Amino acid sequence: MKWINRLIALIIVLLTLNIFIQPGSLKSIGHRVNNAIDLPTMLKVEIDKDNHHENQTQQKATQTNANATPIESIVQGRTLSNRYYYHFANGVGDRAKQAFLSAVSDYNKTGIVRLEPQTGKVDSQANQLTFYVYKKRVENGSGAVELGLGGPQIYPWIGNRNDDLNRGRAGLNAEYPQSSMQKPVALHEIGHALGLDHSTKRDSIMYPVDQGETRLSSGDLAGLKEIYHK
Repeated sequence: MKWINRLIALIIVLLTLNIFIQPGSLKSIGHRVNNAIDLPTMLKVEIDKDNHHENQTQQKATQTNANATPIESIVQGRTLSNRYYYHFANGVGDRAKQAFLSAVSDYNKTGIVRLEPQTGKVDSQANQLTFYVYKKRVENGSGAVELGLGGPQIYPWIGNRNDDLNRGRAGLNAEYPQSSMQKPVALHEIGHALGLDHSTKRDSIMYPVDQGETRLSSGDLAGLKEIYHK
């Protein structure tokens, strides 16, 4: 009887181990265990099968998103809600507000993210965006002018929603208002705040040099969908 009890205990341990390592195998193992002769071998086959399926899924995802705009490293692997509340910092003039609001409208039209004006107190678990202006003069001879700044600020969160928090910021450089207080720049900096990184494609609003683009490219949309799991 002792060897039977030990065998039963071994089977329970192996099944428990498989449940924690490979949750997806539980259903198929439960269906086949009554006819199993070599349980350890069967467990290995099931685990190998799931690993093969997972690798195929990852390869397919990589191929599907090959043309997507890159994602900021701090955002990769995060679980973010697609709903944001935005507000303007002190000192943001009408011209800058107009540029930001026009960009916000375009992002909302995608249906991927929802950017809503902040009114009153916001839930502490809600994503927030701050739109601001600043002044920074670039030294002569640098060959480039800084039109804006933007980026996400991620705070890991474990709560009812199981989401990480993003307190992103997007700013326009008021030192060069003729160039910076424009919709393309606002689109670019909000894109950073939402998690998009620079792109090497000229039709992307995330191209690091202003191209005057006023529409999100298919790659930009693919990048947003990857971030917000749409």
